[in-house]
Amino acid sequence: MTRQSTPQDRDSALDGAQRCPVTQAAAGDAPPPEADGPTGLPLAWPVVGSTILYAADPPDFAVRAQRAHGTVVKLPMIPHNPTVQVTDPEAVRRILQGNADNYCRGAYYEAFRLFMGHGLLTLDDGDWREHRKVVNPAFAPNAISARAAETDAALADLTERWADHARAGRPFDLYAESMRLTCRVIGHALVGRDLSRDGGEFARALSVALEAIFKEVGSLDKLVPSFLPTPYRRRVRRARRTLEHVIAQAARDADQGAGGEVAALIRASDLPADAFWSDLVTLMLAGVETTALALAWTLYETARHPEVRDRLEEEADRSPGLDRPTPADLDALTYTGRCVDEALRLHPPVWQFPRQTIGDDVLAGRRVPAGTPVLISVYAAHRNPEQWADPESFDPERFGPEACAERDRSAYVPFGGGRRQCIGKRMGLGLLRQAVATVHGRFRLTLVDDAPRSGAYITLFPKEGIRVTAQERRR
Repeated sequence: MTRQSTPQDRDSALDGAQRCPVTQAAAGDAPPPEADGPTGLPLAWPVVGSTILYAADPPDFAVRAQRAHGTVVKLPMIPHNPTVQVTDPEAVRRILQGNADNYCRGAYYEAFRLFMGHGLLTLDDGDWREHRKVVNPAFAPNAISARAAETDAALADLTERWADHARAGRPFDLYAESMRLTCRVIGHALVGRDLSRDGGEFARALSVALEAIFKEVGSLDKLVPSFLPTPYRRRVRRARRTLEHVIAQAARDADQGAGGEVAALIRASDLPADAFWSDLVTLMLAGVETTALALAWTLYETARHPEVRDRLEEEADRSPGLDRPTPADLDALTYTGRCVDEALRLHPPVWQFPRQTIGDDVLAGRRVPAGTPVLISVYAAHRNPEQWADPESFDPERFGPEACAERDRSAYVPFGGGRRQCIGKRMGLGLLRQAVATVHGRFRLTLVDDAPRSGAYITLFPKEGIRVTAQERRR
């Protein structure tokens, strides 16, 4: 007697070659739905869609869109309509790792070329690999260790300045001080110079450049005729002149066998001539302000949580070698590391980053057509209530071993992920651990103002800084 075929038999026969490699759907299956998204208030307006509402407070909008429409959201945005926002960890992992070959830099990255040219951040993978290969040696553990003396000296100078503020009872700005530190430390690594010694001109140039890149996508400033010298355009031109001066000096130093390790590596390479500007400016924009913001936001959070501060002080007091720590010393600062990680969750310096689909894809069960711009909202992913209990609270224990083991690793992406993960992650985290432990070993900080107002361009920054006073714990 012949057995009749069953639905299970037919499904089995369709496995393999007859299933779509993207959707895993069999022939005849209904295609997965496209992402849901706002079509009216409160998250979209007629004609302009979500553009104006998004621009008013981009991070907050990203969270509200997630709460209203889920972790893969289709947003009506000008000029890139639709744009898909992604905060689902499985979808994030697919974009950055599992199906990374299906994603390019895309339309949003065109704006980054305003300052970054064609370099480490803006190039697609085929061209990017050679640039990454050239600069990789400067970010290896042994290279970072070889530059440790400069970091130690910069932190020693910072503590002396803060001690002067403490004795005078004088408030100071954590953000400005953090920028001064990273301009010096990262400036030495990139171009062999302390880039904090120009009265803050270089730091201001970086902030203006990041603002300009964000506004290049679409802002009211672009509607003003280009021949009119608006205050904004004057600031952008001044920022470019400042960066041109720094890069020209770095080229002269490299040609004379001096200067920073990264500049020397690029100068000696076979990369195109414009790579010297593109890759150095990219690393400056991607490394200096982001690390400073991470430090400022970490110290802000620890200052407002006494129980966290007390544990940090205890750990610092058990680590007497913080003036010249070894890599093992920094690795031993486990609670300090958790505090840094939690601050990066709540205040990711680069709070979103774009990609664009090359072919159709399916993200968390939602179809995303070829050619669609995709925004991975780090800020909203780090506040996804499906992954983070009480997501707005500051809780370093989220990064204890057990909690980390239970959580999807792609729920936390302050440095991106996959092959394009931030090249400076190791260097940045080491500097942050050492700085946070050094500060808590020497000082107790008190916030002067209420919660600072955040601004968001490419980075998430405190609009008026973060003012504190310091009390010396020991000298």
